[in-house]
Amino acid sequence: MCNSSKGISHSWGLIGFLVSPFLYSILMAGHPINIDGQFQDWENVTLAYSDMAGDGMSADFADVKITYDQEFLFIYFSFHNGEYLMQDWNAFHLYIDVDNDSSTGLDYNGIGAELDWTFGQREGVFYSNVGSMGIWQNDLTLRIGPTITSSEFEIAIARNSDIMTLNGSQVLVEGRIVIAEAPPNSDIVPNEPGGISFNIGEDTIPLPEPISLERRHEDDIRIVTYNTLWNGILEEDRQPSFQRIFQALDPDVIVLQEHTDWNEIQTIVQSWFPQETWYASWTYSDLVVLSRFPILSDANLSSSERTMCALLDTEAEMEKNLLIINSHLSCCGNNEGRQQQVDEFASVWRNWITSGNGPFELEDETPFVHVGDFNFVGYRQQVETIRIGDIENEEDYGNDFLPDWDSTNIVDLFSRHTHKRMGYTWRSDGSSYNPGKLDYVFYSDATIDTGKHFIVNTLAMDSTSLSDYGLEWDDTQEASDHLPRIFDISLDPNVGIDNENPFPSQFAILTNYPNPFNPITTVNIMVETQKALSLQIFDINGHLVNTLFEGDIESGNHVFQWDGSHFSSGVYFIRLSTSDFVKTRKMILLK
Repeated sequence: MCNSSKGISHSWGLIGFLVSPFLYSILMAGHPINIDGQFQDWENVTLAYSDMAGDGMSADFADVKITYDQEFLFIYFSFHNGEYLMQDWNAFHLYIDVDNDSSTGLDYNGIGAELDWTFGQREGVFYSNVGSMGIWQNDLTLRIGPTITSSEFEIAIARNSDIMTLNGSQVLVEGRIVIAEAPPNSDIVPNEPGGISFNIGEDTIPLPEPISLERRHEDDIRIVTYNTLWNGILEEDRQPSFQRIFQALDPDVIVLQEHTDWNEIQTIVQSWFPQETWYASWTYSDLVVLSRFPILSDANLSSSERTMCALLDTEAEMEKNLLIINSHLSCCGNNEGRQQQVDEFASVWRNWITSGNGPFELEDETPFVHVGDFNFVGYRQQVETIRIGDIENEEDYGNDFLPDWDSTNIVDLFSRHTHKRMGYTWRSDGSSYNPGKLDYVFYSDATIDTGKHFIVNTLAMDSTSLSDYGLEWDDTQEASDHLPRIFDISLDPNVGIDNENPFPSQFAILTNYPNPFNPITTVNIMVETQKALSLQIFDINGHLVNTLFEGDIESGNHVFQWDGSHFSSGVYFIRLSTSDFVKTRKMILLK
């Protein structure tokens, strides 16, 4: 590679170029990473660099990890304190020396960077042997999680992009990175010149196990939530893609955003499923619910008309009616408006389930699912208001409360694409914004067991799967800039770690305190008779993460502690089980 970019000095003031660079290097192997804004899958990745606390007067970088699979280079980084939004409101730069040659590219802190990506401006510069050029996120196939503010982030960059391959002249096998904040008061990792070195081996990372579109149990109730982009189902050129998608998914409940004509939508959906009778709620703003179950009541739940609900007649299937809540909150930079909207909804919901003061009568312990395009692209607080009932403006909207029937948090469900380790639900390749999670599924785990849940992205599906389900490769891209999210409510009594054997109810009492907790919670079990049991911790996906006790236990009170220091924030379950008894309790780890 020619040295035409050599000597391009960075205006921020470079340091250390007259000393030998100190190169941080690690032995690497690839790892299967889900870019979804969760970080459990990074726990087995070796730490590449750890930066001391207190050396950044503004943002203060902490840990960096690097790994890969066949398609992406993955980078994880965290901060010692504070929360940041990676797509805005920052001056963070990622520099990558993709040919591991400090004499080419942009001189920065002892590396020769071919890529200078500025997260807050959502743009970058590619330095090649023919000069420099501006690039956007799609030039890198850039994926970042989470889409909201956080103290830690994960990113993916396509290994075969023009930037990583130097316009096809190389295969990315080794390089160096630097992460820095623009002055003043800026931090940089690593502190010493030379960057953090990485190597890409020849190991093969297992592809994700494809998620089939069929229900796990044929009686499970399937909900599909979908922002169909400007009345998309009504547009003749997009309607065939929607038809193929919905017929492949075969939903029981369709929850739409950006549709304003319920009558015409009902007619179209009915034509796709002529053997079933479909019911539609009244349209509130651009929100509508369609269902194979009769709709008993529906109502607007906010002054902005950005949240509505519909009560479905599912008593024969669930022994309870099912409440569907549908939201389409204010877009983009309107963080103040979004917070007001979730505060108002939380207030309405609190009054409804605690005092019965709602738009219509709601039976206690009614199962509920809250879905939609929430446009959560700013402060994490907006998610927490829905998830844990943390109202920001308590003066106008009243006190905080725990929003599930059992006075606990509700679940923010993380799903992945059926054929790819990605969790984004919105994508527009021509936008400066990278794909993100805008469409959410919240649900009451006090009343609902989960079946399958996933995101459909036909661009990532193999030709056999597309053919099997009657789909075309570009269906989801042609239909909308959002992807459909699918959530199955399991009606199989043996599904879900939340399931409790109804007998013998007197055997044991299971509690933990505090809840939520950080990082330690104390678990108490009161056992009436001696018995062999296990006490285990599971994550939100049902994976076993820790066993606190296994074996015979005497009658009486027993105390255990679980330390969540090495686990990510989120919902966990503690399960006490014997050969004929299961008791489960939800726990919230908040860091």
